[in-house]
Amino acid sequence: MRTHSTAPITLALGMLLAACQPQGSETEAAADAEYDAPDFAAVNEAYGAAMSSGDAEALGMLYAEDAVSMPPNEPPLVGRAAIVADAAADFTAMSSSLKSQSEGSYLMGDVAVEWGTYSFSGTMVDSGVTVSQDGKYVAIHERQADGSWKIVRDIWNANPAFEMAMDEEEE
Repeated sequence: MRTHSTAPITLALGMLLAACQPQGSETEAAADAEYDAPDFAAVNEAYGAAMSSGDAEALGMLYAEDAVSMPPNEPPLVGRAAIVADAAADFTAMSSSLKSQSEGSYLMGDVAVEWGTYSFSGTMVDSGVTVSQDGKYVAIHERQADGSWKIVRDIWNANPAFEMAMDEEEE
């Protein structure tokens, strides 16, 4: 009866597993991830400042040229120019204030996914009617060739549940 040694297979598997292990310590990896991630607090502050001042161009500079923004109840805004035009129209109709808070993020190389909450308030220029809304958002940021981070995709929606009016006949 012929016997086979499992030593070569065990050695090969061990080498393969060792090659797959991350290099450096977990502390170094965490420090690198923090260093490489966008400064979400600064982005949120700049976004809020652009909203409060009604500066559509400043808002647009937070987005990549080919960004897609997906506002609620509207078609997607494709490209920075469309995002700026939409913001300019909104700022003409309403003065607004926005505060957002990053709640978490996930870094994958040159892409960072961020999620958070926001609080919005605005006053219609024509009527003086005020609106307010709390909600949540997801933003995908991408490192650009110059090392800066820009928003490439975003989506948000309000927290209140959808209310459905019922006809008296349906009740």
